[in-house]
This record gives sequence, structure tokens and C-alpha cells, in this order.
Amino acid sequence: MTPLAGLLALLGTINLLLGTKLVLLALEEEAVGAPRAAWEAALPRSIVNLTGRPPIEAYAEITAHPVFYRSREPFVPPPPAPPRPLPMPAVPPPVVATDPGLLLGGVMINGRMSKAYLLSKGGPGGGSWVNENETYQGWRVKTIDGSGVRIEQAGRAIELQLYPN
Repeated sequence: MTPLAGLLALLGTINLLLGTKLVLLALEEEAVGAPRAAWEAALPRSIVNLTGRPPIEAYAEITAHPVFYRSREPFVPPPPAPPRPLPMPAVPPPVVATDPGLLLGGVMINGRMSKAYLLSKGGPGGGSWVNENETYQGWRVKTIDGSGVRIEQAGRAIELQLYPN
């Protein structure tokens, strides 16, 4: 017999002894325990004793709305209607042409490929080489030629010159 099998047999024997002891204690308590109290429900034994109670029709409102039905929920008024939005002005305010804060640092044109080097006036660091139809800081580069770049944003177009006058 292996040591593991011997250990399992020992544990099984201890378990059997403890179970037997529990059963004997339970049987002993029933025999020696306190006397049981007699209790009898005070229920009427016949329908004759029910004459003093109201008829079932008196409970019509209660039986019409059982306890756990949705109709038993208290009334909650609907939330107030949201305020009507103010009418939008018919004409949008005119767009003020402001400086986009971009500078054109250089232009590179080689055959069909053209690139522009754009950089920010106030931003740290360098700029970026951008192709046509790419965006830089929210501005789309529309055209690049030898003298400058045309950029657009939200229907607004600005020309950046390589050598401003």
C-alpha cells in the first residue's frame, strides 16, 4: 500500500467516526431535549364562523390591482417639455479674415511633384513638408507654385507668398 492510499484510508476512518458521533449526539438531544411546546393556529374550522367578515365584493378595488402589478405604482407626472430652442439667425455672421499664423518656408517643384514647407509663426519646433491636397494645422493646401501656396479652410482661402512684398 502506498503512503497516499494509507493517508486517505486514515482520513476516511476519522471521517466515519466523526459522522457516527454527530448522529448519536443528534438522537440523544431529541430524547433528552426540552419538551415541545404545543401550538395550534387560531384558524376557523368552518365557514359558519366567518359571518362577521365583509363579503369578497368589498375587496373589489384590491383584487382589481394586485400588489406586484405595474398599475399599482404611484402616479408620476411626465417631465416638463424641454424649452423651445431660440430661432437661429437667418444670416450667419461674416467671417473675419484673420492671419492663420502660418509661414511658407520653401517650395519644391520637381516634374509633377510639388511640396511646400509650412511652419507656424508662434509654435515651437520646425514645420513640415506638405503635398497638394494635404492638411496642415486644419488648412488644406490647394495649389503650390513657384511663388507661393494657396490654402483653404471652411470656405476661406489665403495665399502665402514665398517672398512677400
